[in-house]
Amino acid sequence: MAFLKNRRVQVVGLLSLASGMPLGWTFTTLQFWLVSLGIPKGTIGLLSAVSLPWSLKFLWSPLVDRYALPWPGRRRSWVVLSQLALAAMFGVLALYALRLSGLRDAGAPLATPAVAATVGLLALGVTFLSATQDIAYDAYCVEALHPDEQGPASGLKVMYYRLGMLVAGALAVSASDWLPWPVLFGILALLFAAFTGVTLLAPEPERPAAPPRSLARAVWEPLAAFFRRPGALTVLLFLVLYKYGDNLAGTMVNPFLKDLCFRNAEAGAAVKTLGTVATIAGAGLGAAVMSRIGLGRALWIFGLLQAGANLLYAGAALSRGAPMDVALCASLPPLSAATRAWVYVAIASEWGAQGMATSALLALILRACDKRYSATQYALLSSLFGLGRTLSGIPSGYLAQRLGYPAFFALAVAAAVPGLLLLQRIAPLGQREVPGAEAQPEA
Repeated sequence: MAFLKNRRVQVVGLLSLASGMPLGWTFTTLQFWLVSLGIPKGTIGLLSAVSLPWSLKFLWSPLVDRYALPWPGRRRSWVVLSQLALAAMFGVLALYALRLSGLRDAGAPLATPAVAATVGLLALGVTFLSATQDIAYDAYCVEALHPDEQGPASGLKVMYYRLGMLVAGALAVSASDWLPWPVLFGILALLFAAFTGVTLLAPEPERPAAPPRSLARAVWEPLAAFFRRPGALTVLLFLVLYKYGDNLAGTMVNPFLKDLCFRNAEAGAAVKTLGTVATIAGAGLGAAVMSRIGLGRALWIFGLLQAGANLLYAGAALSRGAPMDVALCASLPPLSAATRAWVYVAIASEWGAQGMATSALLALILRACDKRYSATQYALLSSLFGLGRTLSGIPSGYLAQRLGYPAFFALAVAAAVPGLLLLQRIAPLGQREVPGAEAQPEA
């Protein structure tokens, strides 16, 4: 627990709050704002493409590795610039929202292609700047943290990231009932501006890595340096497969709740409120546990917990004792207290275990990055982490439909086995730590 009192660990964790805010705004607040403007659902769906920069950030991460301002440091200068730019972007959003409010008062229609396009461009600016902030922030974490601080810091990063999502997402939407959108966006702008102070207070890495000598090297060398490491391919596959089973099950949790005949409000409260609280608690607990037992053991324990928690969903399905189909809910008996208890325990357990496992996986990514190319390598490795979530979602609906929910959630437990087999090669069972990346001599 001593590491959780470490100033460097605490500041690194706190900066993750500013990293999570744009995601919460994009996937929650932006959609509610678009609905309030009368934008059609089809257009709102198309505008979800503004999240693309988070998946493509590796394309410009070499620029962050190669170039930087001399103050306040190679990594922090990019973080400060991104935060100031995000503050300015939300200031522009506040002014545009104020203009739209004036047009609405004047009786002008707001659900026009021009309004949708303008909001989309502004939102794309938010996600691009957010992705750039993430590139620099993650690179700073790789350079600034000592190996024994990476586990606790990763747990705090997940916890603060979720809090950031809540602040700019669910809390902002709730506040919109009594605060106008321009005021809310202005508050978010002030929060990003305030976070530049946190960034400036963050300690500079004790031994900052020198930047690549050219942009060409910044593009090529991160890949070459990573694949010169023994077991590089194993690490890549592990990042895709470690959470495969949990992601497979998680994709179907919302349809599962609807097929159990949960009302929308109750399902939303169970997933958004209980699930988010459990994730934050799991991340905090994971940070504390990793500091005591080491990253290698934590990956095993958290991986087994996140896999086993899906059996609780299978138990919830078996407890229903009735057909599970949302189309039949009107004719089915109401949910029993036992089924509700199974569901709530399953969500709390699975999301809590997910928070712990994600903390450990992020710590592994930190450990795997060469400090010279941390911006590009972290962007690439974290993209693989996201690839596993995408690949698991593709067959999930088909499998749930063909197998039924009890067998499907049991299959999700089995789907965790390949990742654990790869873990045996990275950190054999019982091994306390995972070796970190060592800088290799340049060719």
